[in-house]
Amino acid sequence: MPKPDAAVTGELQKLAPELVAIVTAMPLPELDVGPLHAPLAKWLKTDAGTLSALQKCGLLLLSGQLDASHEISQSIETPDGSFWHGIMHRREGDFWNAKYWFRKIGKHPVLIHLTQTKYGDASAFVDRVEQATASNEFDIEACKKLQWQEWQALFCPKL
Repeated sequence: MPKPDAAVTGELQKLAPELVAIVTAMPLPELDVGPLHAPLAKWLKTDAGTLSALQKCGLLLLSGQLDASHEISQSIETPDGSFWHGIMHRREGDFWNAKYWFRKIGKHPVLIHLTQTKYGDASAFVDRVEQATASNEFDIEACKKLQWQEWQALFCPKL
């Protein structure tokens, strides 16, 4: 995985120093459900007591625990909760539902920032991921990198 941005590293360091090592050693998260990342899943099971619901939601997604992330995100009625909810549905392949949650977000600072990158519009990115995963084309790696930018920006809004 590309190294996390310094702001994200700092945020993870504040939560738990071992999180930096776990996240830095991870491969890029899959665009779909993908395999479980056991070290992060184990950390979340044993050391996640100090996390906010939003932080836990993001880290569960990163570890590949989509159902657990969904359980949390659907109960957070804020733009950030809707954002994590949309990412979860995009990763599970429920693309229409993902677009619904991205529409609910509104003018989120992270989405405004991402429109100035190759990520572009959230709905268009959902379409791009759907096309890449359906055809198993080369765009998968580019989408994974954009998804990683999205995750970092949402996990650490200072970016």
